Amino acid sequence: MNEAVTKRFLLYFRLMLLVWILIANAIIHVTGLEYSWLIFLSNIMMFTLEGDVKDRFVTVELGGLVGLILTVIALLSITALTPVLGGFFGFLIPLAVVLFILIILHPYAPKVLNNVGFAYLTVACIDAETFAANLPRFFFVYIVGSLVFNGVCIFLMKPAKALAAKTVKA
Repeated sequence: MNEAVTKRFLLYFRLMLLVWILIANAIIHVTGLEYSWLIFLSNIMMFTLEGDVKDRFVTVELGGLVGLILTVIALLSITALTPVLGGFFGFLIPLAVVLFILIILHPYAPKVLNNVGFAYLTVACIDAETFAANLPRFFFVYIVGSLVFNGVCIFLMKPAKALAAKTVKA
């Protein structure tokens, strides 16, 4: 794409994103869907990562899922170890293990062990009790919501490119 087409594409794509975000928020509002932050955090991550958009999509979806799974593992481990090791070590050891997995093992599996997973681990732990009490809903909203929402965002790129190429030629 030349510079004029790229500028026009970005304009059209951003306008399409704006409309899509408003539509998605309207649906979420009308349906009363809880935990929609799971969807929008994945979208923010997808557009802040570098590289090909399809690679970013995979990285975000897998990284977020791994982050949520590691959160479950950490919470279960903390619950099991705290009575045995006390509050300090019962918390610190599971935290060290999941952080080791995300940080140290990242170079060996960057698509699944990445900053997206770290973000989901962090945010899910803000209210660990709510997360633990609603695991199926959290995972459903994340998996279905982020796949649909981010999938539509990627889909919108094609008509935005076509429209940009068509209007710059005219």
